[in-house]
Amino acid sequence: MHAQYGPAIGDIIEGALSWHMWGRLGWLDIKRRYRRTLIGPFWTTLSLGIFILALGIMWAHLWKQDPKTYLPFLCSGFLVWVMVSTTLIEGCAVFFSAEGLIKQLRFPYTTLVCSVVWRNVIVFLHNLIIFLFVSLYAGVQFTWATLLVVPGLLLVIVNGLWMVIILGLVCSRYRDIQQVMSSILQLAMFVTPIFWTADQLGERFGAFIDYNFLFHVVDIVRSPLLGKPPALWSWIFVGAATLLGWVATLVIFSRFRRRITYWI
Repeated sequence: MHAQYGPAIGDIIEGALSWHMWGRLGWLDIKRRYRRTLIGPFWTTLSLGIFILALGIMWAHLWKQDPKTYLPFLCSGFLVWVMVSTTLIEGCAVFFSAEGLIKQLRFPYTTLVCSVVWRNVIVFLHNLIIFLFVSLYAGVQFTWATLLVVPGLLLVIVNGLWMVIILGLVCSRYRDIQQVMSSILQLAMFVTPIFWTADQLGERFGAFIDYNFLFHVVDIVRSPLLGKPPALWSWIFVGAATLLGWVATLVIFSRFRRRITYWI
């Protein structure tokens, strides 16, 4: 199919600027999930907190590490990982799960993409309460580097948008990709330094960490939460991935955007 860059760019810009729409959609989706519950989305926070506490204490003991050092590392990394992985998994269904809206209304498809990313950012901000308590227990020192969590989170959001667009397109055409993506992320969680540090892997497998996109995405938010600036290579790697990812997204989206209605 011939690429239509104008409509694709217009869709992305108009959808991103429709914050009143995707902001409302994301918020209403969270309210719908936890309707008639006592503490709403904080049930997710509570379950994550129990998981992190139990796993952190046990693994710190098994690996002979100080819980006050290991728990903040585990908590900050795992919270970012949950946000990223959930965004990708939900992004696979971003278009075909909204089949009724797409076939009845005319609006930018990017609006749906933004709502997926936005609602996971909201949940992440809720879950930061866990890190606050862990920080108080472990005595994590907040420094000027902590402010880098803002640009780090913005980069995660920008990358989440293009990844959700691509995954949404591919999964609308091939539904099996959603199951494949879930399996890949389950494996990636254990081969990415979330539960263990990059130093523990040794120099022999250093390249595996240096070129692990998911590690750098997590690290540009995790390191500032721990009061440390992320490595320069992490900024460079994520920045390059952002540029290349959006270029690829524009090419793919401009070619197959018109097919979404038929695929779903």
